[in-house]
Amino acid sequence: MLQNPLKKNFNAALAGWLALLALIPLVSVFGRSLQRFAREMVPSGLLAALMLLALAAMVVMMVTWFRRHGGAFSLWHLLWMVPLFLLFPLTLPLVEERLHFLLFGGFGFFSMLLFPPLLALGVLLAGAGLDEVLQWFLPDRVGDWRDVGFNALASVGGGVAAFFGRKR
Repeated sequence: MLQNPLKKNFNAALAGWLALLALIPLVSVFGRSLQRFAREMVPSGLLAALMLLALAAMVVMMVTWFRRHGGAFSLWHLLWMVPLFLLFPLTLPLVEERLHFLLFGGFGFFSMLLFPPLLALGVLLAGAGLDEVLQWFLPDRVGDWRDVGFNALASVGGGVAAFFGRKR
C-alpha cells in the first residue's frame, strides 16, 4: 500500500505525516482553548505575522524539496503556490483560519509522498472531511462546510506540490 518514492526520506515523510495525523485532531479538540490563550498572550498583529512566516516557510520548504529531488520545478509552481498558501489565507478574516492551510497543506504533501496518487487523494480528502465531522461531536465546536473546503483546498495543494516535485 505504501510506496517509497525517495528511500532515504521515507522515514522523515512518514514521521511528518504521522505527526500531522495526530496534530490535526488535537487542534480540533483543543482549538478553542488554544485560540483563547493565543488571543490573550499574543497581539493579533504578531499572531498574523507568525502565521504568515510559517506559511512562507512551508512554501520555501516545498520549493527546496522540488529542487533537491530533481522534480520538474518551474516558475509556474510559484504562480499557484504563493496565491494558495500565502495570498488567499491573508484574505481570511480570522488569523486562526490560516492554520488550515499550514496543517492540511503539509498533510496533503506527505500523503502524496507516501501513497500512490489516487489513494493519497482519497486519504487527504477523507482527512479534510473527517476533521470537521469530529468537530460536530465536540461541545464547543461546530463542523463547517467552509472549513471542509479550506481543508480540502490546502490538502490538494500540498498533494499537487509533492506530485509535481517527484522525479519522473
